[in-house]
Amino acid sequence: MELQLFETSWMDVWDGREPSEPVGAVFTKPEVVGLILDLAGYRAGGPRLSTKRILEPSCGDGAFLTCVISRLLESERAHQNPINWNAPELDAAIVACDLNSGFIALARETTRSALIAAGCPVSRAIALADQWIVHADFLLTCWAGRFDYVVGNPPYVRIEDLPAPVLQRYRELYSTCTDRADLYVAFFEKGLRLLAPEGCLAFICANRFAKNLYGRKLREFIAQEYRVRYYLNLEHTQPFAQDVSAYPCITILDRANGGPTLAATLEDIEAATLASLLPENDESHGNSALVRFSQWYRDGAPWIATRRDRFDHLHALASKFPTLEESADATKVGIGVATGADDIYVRQGRDPTIEEFCQLPLVMAGDISPSNLDWSGHYLIDPFDPESETGLRDLAATPGLASYFERHRVALSARHVAKKRPHAWYRTIDRVTHSLVKKPKLVIPDIQAGGIVGYDAGNYYPHHNVYWITSEGWDLRVLQALLRSTLVLEQIRAHSVQMRGGSVRYQAQVLRKVRLPKADAISDAVAERLAALAGSTDTSQLDELAHVAFRL
Repeated sequence: MELQLFETSWMDVWDGREPSEPVGAVFTKPEVVGLILDLAGYRAGGPRLSTKRILEPSCGDGAFLTCVISRLLESERAHQNPINWNAPELDAAIVACDLNSGFIALARETTRSALIAAGCPVSRAIALADQWIVHADFLLTCWAGRFDYVVGNPPYVRIEDLPAPVLQRYRELYSTCTDRADLYVAFFEKGLRLLAPEGCLAFICANRFAKNLYGRKLREFIAQEYRVRYYLNLEHTQPFAQDVSAYPCITILDRANGGPTLAATLEDIEAATLASLLPENDESHGNSALVRFSQWYRDGAPWIATRRDRFDHLHALASKFPTLEESADATKVGIGVATGADDIYVRQGRDPTIEEFCQLPLVMAGDISPSNLDWSGHYLIDPFDPESETGLRDLAATPGLASYFERHRVALSARHVAKKRPHAWYRTIDRVTHSLVKKPKLVIPDIQAGGIVGYDAGNYYPHHNVYWITSEGWDLRVLQALLRSTLVLEQIRAHSVQMRGGSVRYQAQVLRKVRLPKADAISDAVAERLAALAGSTDTSQLDELAHVAFRL
């Protein structure tokens, strides 16, 4: 595929100004940088590295660059001892860039110091540092030629947080930047397009793209043209210099499409663990955490498992059972109301100055347990009229509500949803579906340790961090029991991104991937026993019955 050409300067898109703060800067520990370069094949013991081209697209403070220079010089000593500092191969050996001029200055100074310490003449060290390290937006720069290695730690930032002209240009250029993608997704696409035929891309970044909806286009792009050489899930470790909640992974990609993948989920980044992952310590020696997959996930499917047994189990469930919403008639998953201003719309206790029918009992995540709902007494101040064709309540007909909203008009009007619809300045982000209140439903807190699925007989409206399930074909108590079982929790963990402390997210996109037996395939006797255990703390009995229902 031909490289894209950009007709305008990156500074034009940024309106002549770089960001006042570094964009998504998170720095990597040296031992992790070393592992990434090893897995990519950028090692001093092989071919002369100065004959290769390596690109670092977001060099930051130089964590990768420092290690790259060290290996380059070690390789030169091995092949050209003493180092010929004027060798023309050195000129094009490294390209590093960053959007932040402060990081550029720091990286150039670090590079000059490293070269001089290695014996490089001062003038040549200055020239190489200036040539290697470029102040640019990687995504908006036309890079000459292709690269044997593209390595680094691309920035972590939601693309919608960028200036509007920059966001628009990124979306025009990078087809993988869909939905609420993170900026590193575009770095993958651009980096892969720059690879030489035998080239390799090696990034450490957040692992969200591997499972989330926003990563689907990137996964499809990778599956069509590239091979996942290594995938290391590091979400339980801290590979960065500062303590950040980034849930990282290391992904090594090349052009050997259809080749095997080595994958692992690491529980620590101790020296012995990292050493076991090196090519000379692969699984054939029996001391590596790596698992070999002859075929990685196809067609953009989520990368849900790095263990062979779990992969096989999830594949078997997917081949035998329907998804949750296909498992019984009129089964639907949704999320509660997002207001954009909970401190205004969500009240503890009913407000006597507001019309009673404008206040809906609201179930919060903390109210939910499997055995019962311990309602905390919260209400949603409801701006929607269930009888109105236009949707919103007529404030003239509800003076109490009107007075309340008027007191908060400035804050409500400042929200994005209000700016888009100034005439509807007092609406919540989501429309309220009033019929949901009276429907029996399951209610599930978003972030949790697992297995917390509650039952609402038809009394409450869900808050925005509560997911709900309604169904005509399921006895909801039976469904509640199955969703609390280990068989389902394992599926949730596979499809969900994991949080610190082992918590998982019961998002709609995760729940919709859960596989269950059809409701009408479960015998009446088993269904009756499951319903009786729906809120039980005896998970061993629940799991035993779930296995019977799944016929496993």
